[in-house]
Amino acid sequence: MNTISLIPLSGIPAVSAGSDLTAVLLTALEDIAPKEGDLLVLTHKVLSKANGLTIALSDVRPSAQAEALSRATGKDPRLMEVILENCNTVYACDRGILIAERRDGWVCCNAGVDASNAGAPDTLVLLPEDCDSQAKRIRQALFSALGFPLPVIVCDTHGRALRSGTAGVAVGAWGLEPIRSYRGCADCDGRPLMSTQEAVADELAAAATLVMGQGSEGVPAVLIRGFRYTPADMDSLPLRRPKSQRLYQPKGTPFSAE
Repeated sequence: MNTISLIPLSGIPAVSAGSDLTAVLLTALEDIAPKEGDLLVLTHKVLSKANGLTIALSDVRPSAQAEALSRATGKDPRLMEVILENCNTVYACDRGILIAERRDGWVCCNAGVDASNAGAPDTLVLLPEDCDSQAKRIRQALFSALGFPLPVIVCDTHGRALRSGTAGVAVGAWGLEPIRSYRGCADCDGRPLMSTQEAVADELAAAATLVMGQGSEGVPAVLIRGFRYTPADMDSLPLRRPKSQRLYQPKGTPFSAE
């Protein structure tokens, strides 16, 4: 069994719209000396901020549907408006918790809209609509600078069905197979495995999230060394379960202001 190291990229300065994120990452990587076989996990917020995907609540004008959703959930109507603008479907669930299906297909709380570590009060950070293309762009830029491939995973924290607490998951990736299939392999008893698939990109994202923390740690990127991934020009799409294969949907029906 291989040993895996999780190396935080410390000292990364605050990133804002227009920041050259690749240059920032390369500077942070200098003391670590990345090598072929490593991979990089980034929190989506550092990407969001570099792309200007933040919005002040004072700039939001809630629609009638957002006002109706606010009354149903007890949440700020301006937040409801931003969520509506970033998803295809919103479910109003118990305890005022919103589950939304984003345009990129991910199903998560509040469509990935978050106020924590936004950099300013009454400000929201939006999850990029295509984290896969962001991961691909950064991976290509790092390849040009380093001379070898460094797969990139973009992570966020999501709740899990029927389990308490959040965990890091991949919401974007490029450069590795995100799922490892054990179909056709044998277990320790020689029993053939028929359907086992391991979501390695999610597991790597969760491991990196332990180092990043959820509060004031200020670690938006983690280098992972020692994990034997399978290189591939692939994104995170295999992690998104098609609707036809879902055993259950969020509680309730899609919200409507009608």
